[in-house]
Amino acid sequence: MNSYLNEDFILPKIREDIAFELIEQGEEQQVILYDPHGYAKQPVQIPMSVIPLLQMLDGTFRKSDIENALKDENNDNISDIIEPIFNLVFFLDNLGYLETDNYYNLKNQLDEYLNSTVRKPVCAGNTYSDDPNHLRAQLKALMSTRNSDNIKTGAKMIIVPHIDFRVGIGALKTYAAAYHTIKNETPELIVIFGTSHYASSDYLMFTRKNFETPLGIVQTDTDVIEKLIEFRNANIKIDDLAHKDEHSIELQLVILQYLFGDNFKILPVLVGSFHNFVNSDLLPKDDDHFNNLINNLKEAIEKNGKKTIYIASVDFAHIGRKFGDDFDADTELDILKEEDKVLINHLINFETDEFFKTVAKNKDRRKICGLSPIYSIMQMNKLKDGQFLEYSQWNETETKSAVSFASLAFYE
Repeated sequence: MNSYLNEDFILPKIREDIAFELIEQGEEQQVILYDPHGYAKQPVQIPMSVIPLLQMLDGTFRKSDIENALKDENNDNISDIIEPIFNLVFFLDNLGYLETDNYYNLKNQLDEYLNSTVRKPVCAGNTYSDDPNHLRAQLKALMSTRNSDNIKTGAKMIIVPHIDFRVGIGALKTYAAAYHTIKNETPELIVIFGTSHYASSDYLMFTRKNFETPLGIVQTDTDVIEKLIEFRNANIKIDDLAHKDEHSIELQLVILQYLFGDNFKILPVLVGSFHNFVNSDLLPKDDDHFNNLINNLKEAIEKNGKKTIYIASVDFAHIGRKFGDDFDADTELDILKEEDKVLINHLINFETDEFFKTVAKNKDRRKICGLSPIYSIMQMNKLKDGQFLEYSQWNETETKSAVSFASLAFYE
């Protein structure tokens, strides 16, 4: 970053293919910068007052030129504002908005991913070990945190967290309880509906890529996708970018590999936001496009003819300062537990619409990240018996925030 503060440094050019959108925030206009090609790491929101600076990022201006342009008759000393401004330039460079080596490296990495048939792991070496032997030991320990007493086996569908394995015993037990219900099965296809945290290009987002973990490569059942594409009104979205950095499917794969080896294929499906339904008080099932997606997917899986298990990889509430609330999470944990209990009861009683309405009633103020995957997967299957397994909360005291999560199983 020091080079940005050098008087003779020529500031890099902003990419010509960057898009922007004007928004109103209170009485002030803001600009959202975003990369329609997906090379930049994330959108950026900036005030309108910064636009003249961005217009000067054409690859010809030096730092001293920018300083002179910012001066006016009443402000010859701009030392208090110049460093934050150039910190913004550095920030934009780091994200991939400027024509620098960093952008070209990001572009090359993304192009390599898009051209590859394999999606590399993003959680190996942090959430779980990148050493296969150590990882197997971790997963053995995970499964042992919860015995299988009073857990009915033979589940057709499970709801399981995607929270970081490292947050503690509550998370591990919640994972283990769900997987005890299917560990003796011999699935040929496992359909995973995961929360999409970074993209929402459609209600359901697919990929043909296989998924790599330290335990090997999990094959994606592209036959199902091709059958879907054949349907006249399918209109499905292949969104490889949505899957690139998403952890919600990956965390289930290492457990599935531990349990079943390489004797299964997956259908990885990321589920986008349902906030349009929440804000309009409409049920997703009343939307023609959503219905077409679900019905066509059901038909494609049935035509595939393989023994299938369904997994919703989801967490429940996200509360506290870290998630934009104006209160400390630990003041609400007991209340949250009771609220989550209502949602869980709706699910085990197959009251899917009531589950959605309960969340939507308060405009999803608890930020239930599993809302759309849970609703979607419940629409996929008309099962007869539901079992609550485990519930826990992770109270991250450092950030005064918390996440809740649960595991449930459903049977034919």
